[in-house]
Amino acid sequence: MKILLTGHKGFIGSVIYSRLKDKGYDITGIDIEDEIPDQKFDYIVHMGARTLIRLSKEKPYEYFLDNVGLSLKVLELARKHGSTIVFPTSGSVAEATNPYSLSKKQIVEWIELYHNLYGVKRHILKFYNIYGPTSRKGAVFLFCNASLRNEPVTIYGDGTHVRDFIHVDDVARGIEDIVNGKVPEGSHEIGTGRGTSVNELLRLVEKATGNTLEVKHEDYVLPEGESLVAQNPLIKNTKTIEEGISEVLQALNKEI
Repeated sequence: MKILLTGHKGFIGSVIYSRLKDKGYDITGIDIEDEIPDQKFDYIVHMGARTLIRLSKEKPYEYFLDNVGLSLKVLELARKHGSTIVFPTSGSVAEATNPYSLSKKQIVEWIELYHNLYGVKRHILKFYNIYGPTSRKGAVFLFCNASLRNEPVTIYGDGTHVRDFIHVDDVARGIEDIVNGKVPEGSHEIGTGRGTSVNELLRLVEKATGNTLEVKHEDYVLPEGESLVAQNPLIKNTKTIEEGISEVLQALNKEI
């Protein structure tokens, strides 16, 4: 079985690539700027994309080219060789309020079109808030890093909005199940099913470090959903947020 992974140097892609490579899978990794090899792959795990929501507001055209344009190239490869495509969308696409979310929403529509017209098999993965020791963005990293360095943190809104935080190792485990044929084709939620408010996350980090963080509140840059939590998560027996915070703190402590 041959696997193509786009975005293999990114935070999530690198963890997926390492897990599958270490387990002996025949996997090829490329990034946005690389040529897509014209070969037959059994699975194309399409992680390559621009992902910063706030930056997408400044560079909508670049997000269209690198997200939608690249995805159509990948879909054409899948159509030509009969590959199954695995694509991550996000919890923010229901009401697209920025170019990033809109690009994700449009790509899903293109994938479904290719499925209906050409029979391209697909797994659509609705990603929630993914974090891990090597991430350098997101609330878990920002709070942990600020706590260790005694720096203030910024919370957008009042902190009551709820998110589903899932460890990147669990995400990679779910991808492995998919390429092993253990998951039926279709759409899947990649979360834990457990909601944690931003304020609760802050308290958990403070408890783990013993430090009280100085908090600055700012208005949302873009509209945000109040609660984004997986209702039927694909991956079972996921790490708790407390376990994940401990891992992130251990990794950051080595850098200080």
